[in-house]
Amino acid sequence: MSDEVVGATRALAERLVALRTSPPPQHVLARARHCLLDWTGVTVAGVTEDAGRIAGDLALDEAADGPCTLVGRPGRTTAQLAALANGVASHALDFDDGSSLMMGHPSVAVVPAALAVAEGRGASGRDLVTATVAGIEAASVVGVLVGKSHYVAGWHGTATIGTFGAAAAAAHLLNLDVPQTQHALGLAATQAAGLKAMFGTMGKPFHAGRAAMSGVLAAQLAARGFTVNPDAIEAEQGFASTGSTTFDPAAPARELDDGERYGVEAVSFKHHACCGGTHPTIDTLTRLRRQYDLTVDDIEDVRLRVSPLIAGMCAIEDPASGLEGKFSIRYCAALALAGRGAGPQSFEDAAVQDPDIRELMARIATESIDGDWTDVELEVRLRDGRTVRATAESSSGETAGLRHLDGGELRDEWTALAGKFDLLVTPRLGAEVAAELVGLIDALDDQPSLTALTNLLQPRAELPLVD
Repeated sequence: MSDEVVGATRALAERLVALRTSPPPQHVLARARHCLLDWTGVTVAGVTEDAGRIAGDLALDEAADGPCTLVGRPGRTTAQLAALANGVASHALDFDDGSSLMMGHPSVAVVPAALAVAEGRGASGRDLVTATVAGIEAASVVGVLVGKSHYVAGWHGTATIGTFGAAAAAAHLLNLDVPQTQHALGLAATQAAGLKAMFGTMGKPFHAGRAAMSGVLAAQLAARGFTVNPDAIEAEQGFASTGSTTFDPAAPARELDDGERYGVEAVSFKHHACCGGTHPTIDTLTRLRRQYDLTVDDIEDVRLRVSPLIAGMCAIEDPASGLEGKFSIRYCAALALAGRGAGPQSFEDAAVQDPDIRELMARIATESIDGDWTDVELEVRLRDGRTVRATAESSSGETAGLRHLDGGELRDEWTALAGKFDLLVTPRLGAEVAAELVGLIDALDDQPSLTALTNLLQPRAELPLVD
């Protein structure tokens, strides 16, 4: 590679270490607390999914004693195994946050690593919040460095880019200096893996857990003096050259306003428990159903014209399971037109096999268009001869990019996330604990330790790990 790209890894390490001496502004810390609230909710609920249960069982079988909490279930284990199990559980519902900068899900890779290392070190609530900012910052920077070609080629950003985020969060908590942080990032680079071919299987939540676990390992080794190529992102045969055709060393300065903006400001939160690529279609068809007062019987057929990216991300034609349903734009379109909602209950195996939904899906067809990124064009033909056309648009801010939220907007977002949290956590931990957790996370910056938080994150009595 040319001389102009040398230094990308060091520049990122310097950016991360500077967060310890120049703390992020309050609105950035608030956004990180939002990520922590949302992550906690989806993790507590995800423990009952098969992937979350299996990963948690493995962690306890391997090491049933350790400093780190398994969220949503009894038991403690080692930092790496807690990061693995909590990461898998947090992504099991596919209801977690996303980022257009990293082309993936940041918190499910970053927070399990941060929480595990923070617990092991007796860190404060503020330490956990700032480590979350650092981890999401690293994931955002690496995401814009490699560009869209990384994702289009078939790499899952949550797995690959998420590993850098996890390593950065852990490095922050371990107080690594710039050279040590470079080595932690290098160890993340050489471990980073995860294929989009795993979408619709337990392999996808495994990506989040493995990224978190690898990030913890990377920082732990670097803290002990383990060294690797310090330029692993930009090096010849390094992460960028092997995983991207659009590497742009100037992108972080451009996309993050020369360091004036933070990656956590680009995080968006889901209100559907399925692949983010389906959300614009769900939202638009829901709006059309209400606008035209449509019933299932009014619909002759539906055409979904999708971009190549959507076709390769969430276009499973005939889903046979709830996991596959999360990545089937046909199934999600049927849910929207039937007014079923797209919460976790709509992605159970029985829901996907519902005869009425299957019959409606038979009237929905997908075809590819030469569209850009996440484009979906919708055409709904009605039995009275009318045809309704629209371009799919999301109401969740899923692809909005960097957004500076003022105080009122931040509180509105918190209120919405607290409502989602209650729905996810109350069935598992009870309404009283759910309310305590919301208040505790809201004031996490003021907590001298994480003990109060982690005590609440586990059931007070043994509960069965079934839905």
